[in-house]
Amino acid sequence: MSDLSMVPQGHPTASSLPLFVFGTLRRGHRNHHYLEGKYASVVPAILRGYQRLHELMIAPAPDGFVDGELFELTQEIYDTTLAGCDELEEIPPGQLVGHEYERRLVSVETNKGSIQAWAYVQPSIE
Repeated sequence: MSDLSMVPQGHPTASSLPLFVFGTLRRGHRNHHYLEGKYASVVPAILRGYQRLHELMIAPAPDGFVDGELFELTQEIYDTTLAGCDELEEIPPGQLVGHEYERRLVSVETNKGSIQAWAYVQPSIE
């Protein structure tokens, strides 16, 4: 999926999914101001099937896992907040893939169970 029009019908849309972060968007890190005051809740989460390539990049890895935080973004400003994060990750408006990152649907584990979320990951090579 390279643009938002390609999200399958019946699938949760961008206006309802939380955001899984593992790098500079986390609380206490240099880019958290993109999320500060713009979320209803945050919980620790684990993304299985991925691993860190380096501090700021993750990619699929069958036996890997990445720890991070899952943010439930404030619905009234959801689109604006996510657009700001996309801009930070250099993803063009209306797209899911940029030069360095892809915003991908993933399943993360929390103390409330498995939850679908967006995550910024290494783009797929097609």
